[in-house]
Amino acid sequence: MPQRMPAARRPDVSADSRALREASPVTLFCLPYAGGHSMTYRGWRDLLPSWIECVPLDLPGHGRLRAMSPLSDWPALIDALIDAIGPLPAQDVAIFGHSMGALVGLELAHALRERTGRTPAWLGVSACVAPLRRDYETKWLDCSVGEMVDELRRLGGTPEALLEDEEFLDLALPVLRADFHLCATYVRRAHDVRKPLDCPVAVFGGRDDTVSEQSENLSAWCHETIAQFSEHTLDGGHFFVETARRQLTRDIATALRDVPGVANRSPAIVAAGCA
Repeated sequence: MPQRMPAARRPDVSADSRALREASPVTLFCLPYAGGHSMTYRGWRDLLPSWIECVPLDLPGHGRLRAMSPLSDWPALIDALIDAIGPLPAQDVAIFGHSMGALVGLELAHALRERTGRTPAWLGVSACVAPLRRDYETKWLDCSVGEMVDELRRLGGTPEALLEDEEFLDLALPVLRADFHLCATYVRRAHDVRKPLDCPVAVFGGRDDTVSEQSENLSAWCHETIAQFSEHTLDGGHFFVETARRQLTRDIATALRDVPGVANRSPAIVAAGCA
């Protein structure tokens, strides 16, 4: 049975947050990388223009939901996210995801379309190999600790002192194993059973990220939509979501402002621009 998120455990969608979502022309749901949490997007509300309400989401086992068991099954994960989000605001909804969060964002966009009849106005994906370019692996749930540490070291972003800390690894690896398994077993279902999205998709890559070494890893995201597709390159490695926050949020705001119909439906966007 899929593990659903109890109604009482929705800390990332508080009453205050819901009120802001209803008042803002665009609600931007943000999804973190493997092992990450909603604090990845700390400070984004100050960097984004006031007409975008940034709503970071935690996955079960992560951040504010760390007491829950992490999920390694795609349908159960998306069910949990849909439960956490609850009723969508009347205004436009957009999604941004970094690394693993990009895959989660894509699945969330399809789930919202299938279950609510509403496609997000925009999807942003970053530092993630496109679905058509991904390899399938099943080793991460039971591979050795050494293999997990080697992969974390390859990705960067985790201090070497933590990689040598057994207590840290005991706490972090169960979540990371589930997340790595999700990424490695992701299967693109769009070939036969579902249509591509019909909203604009923007892909972001880091100049020094290994994901960007083969341009097709990012450009192949174009197959996930029949609408406008754009590519953006930022300074930094795999975790440019943290090191290039100001440029990234500026690019996201510009992309959302330029989504056909969004500005027309929201006069505040025209008045505020991207300031």
